[in-house]
Amino acid sequence: MDLSQYAELFLAESREHLGACNQLLLEWERRPAAPEPVGGIFRAVHTVKGMAATMGYARVADLAHRMENLLDHLRRGGRPPADETLQFLFRATDALEQAVDLDVAGRER
Repeated sequence: MDLSQYAELFLAESREHLGACNQLLLEWERRPAAPEPVGGIFRAVHTVKGMAATMGYARVADLAHRMENLLDHLRRGGRPPADETLQFLFRATDALEQAVDLDVAGRER
């Protein structure tokens, strides 16, 4: 099955979910004790992972899976994240955005 016709939809949907991740990370940074942001970030990354796996974008699916594992650990821990952890998640979200763009463009890094 040729999935190339869905590439633009994947790109648009992924960007929307990753934009939400950035907004939720900013909220979590402002309110580190709040449990809602980490749950929302987890769901957004999980959705991107599933879409990427369906499309055959292994790089995106792998990175999203790794982020998902970290987010699940943070979600279950119930403690506010360290500043370094938040900065790491911002960078990981940026890397995931870049991986989405590269995979849709069909380029390997």
